Amino acid sequence: MIIATITAIMLFFGGGMFSFDVFKDSADKVLKDKERIKQIKVITKEADKELKLLSKSINNESKKLVTLNANYVLTREELDNFIAQQDQYREQFQKRLIELRFQAKALLNREEWEAMYAQVDKKTAK
Repeated sequence: MIIATITAIMLFFGGGMFSFDVFKDSADKVLKDKERIKQIKVITKEADKELKLLSKSINNESKKLVTLNANYVLTREELDNFIAQQDQYREQFQKRLIELRFQAKALLNREEWEAMYAQVDKKTAK
């Protein structure tokens, strides 16, 4: 639960180095191999799609939570079930993003990886 909350905060309030934008923004600058650049962009596009789905889901589930909360006869069990379902969804989402991160990592050597994150440091230093 704490991990889900921290991840959500990072994702929605500027995760910085945890964002897939580092790959999207730096691939052209760091990599020379056009095929790997293309693969990185496919991965970041997939991550963007996942983030949009999560954002839409959070909005929908927030509306459901408001409705549940307004229900005077709501039981503890019903609320616990709702929260458990949300935790499961976020866990699946986190696993998918971790999977995508490791796919990106597999395309890069250590020097390329560090060079990409150095690009983030340059942006944030401005």
